[in-house]
Formats: sequence, structure tokens, C-alpha cells
Amino acid sequence: MLPRFCALFLFWLIFAGDGIARADDVIGTVTRLEGQAQALLGGSAVTLVVGTTIFMNEKLTTGSKTRLELTFADGTKLTVGDNASVTVDRFLYKPRGLGNAFDAVVTGPFRFISGKLDKTGGSTSSIKTAFAVVAIRGTNFWGGPIDGHAGVVLFSGSVTVTNASGSVELTKPGQGTNIIGRNTPPSAVTMWAKEKVARALATVTFR
Repeated sequence: MLPRFCALFLFWLIFAGDGIARADDVIGTVTRLEGQAQALLGGSAVTLVVGTTIFMNEKLTTGSKTRLELTFADGTKLTVGDNASVTVDRFLYKPRGLGNAFDAVVTGPFRFISGKLDKTGGSTSSIKTAFAVVAIRGTNFWGGPIDGHAGVVLFSGSVTVTNASGSVELTKPGQGTNIIGRNTPPSAVTMWAKEKVARALATVTFR
């Protein structure tokens, strides 16, 4: 694996030339951090700080009272809260290309805000969680544990929330769904109360 200072230079070489990120390539950076977080790739652990470069297939984890914001090459932002983890297992982005993709596995509370990738033709984005897979289309949304179960609430765009027992689609700002477990389908779509939305956002908001 390249040293981090060399990888930052490689990041600009890859994406300035319409390159495609592969395993061990730089796909983004840490843009905000409150608390403690680390990354693990190929048996090598790195303590994260603002400006640390992020690689595909690298597992990022946060501690308690932590907020971590990642910004990817296309401008996509993913923020996670306390005791969370993120692994991006697919990232393909060419500004003038087709078939771009973003797929990540996330545990804990998170907020996802789409960048340019979702605005290119034929692109696909998804986040896999312990409770469901969220298919993303030009989206700003929150997901994670809340009120003793899991939930997803939409702020813009649309998402499809699917597990082994069913699927629902959120298409309007404020719509949410609750997921009791893997073997229970996502609940019917409802408008979340402002108080519940505020509590959800608090789990990923920097203090």
C-alpha cells in the first residue's frame, strides 16, 4: 500500500485523467473528524485525521462520541456517528462515463449525500446495512438505529429499502420507514415527526 502522502498525489492523477478506482486506489479523503477513528487495510492500521486519504476495501471505524465525514472523488459525502464502520467495496467514477457505481457496507448511524456520480447515465449506488440494502438515486438521506430498531428517512431524491422480507420506496422529503429486523419487512412509508428526524440527525451532527 502506498504511503498516505504519495497516495494523495495519486488521487489527483487518477481522477484528473478520468481514471477508474480499483482495489487499493484512493477514492476520497477524511474532510471532517470529531473524536477518534481508524482505518484498516491489508493488516495495516492508520489513525484517521482530516486530510487522510481513503482507499477502496478499507474498513473505517469510529469510537464513542465520534463523527466522521468522508468526501469521495465525485463529491459524495458520507458521515457516520458513534461506534460505526464503513467499507466501500465498489467505487467507479468517470465524469463523462457511463456505468459509474458506489457500493458500501455501513454499520451504525450514517447520512449519505449524493455527489456527481448519481448524475451520470447508468450509475448505481447502494449502502448495505445490517437491517436492509438501500438503493440510492440522487439522494440525501439518513439511516441507522433509532428507538430500539432501525430506520431510514429521506431528505431529497429517492431510495428503495429492501431486506429479505420486503421492500419500500421513499420518494418525498420527510418520508421514513422502520425496520424491526432482517426477517421483518420495512414498515409502511410514513412522514416522520420533526422530533424524530432531529434525533436521527443528532447521531451524525458535528458538535
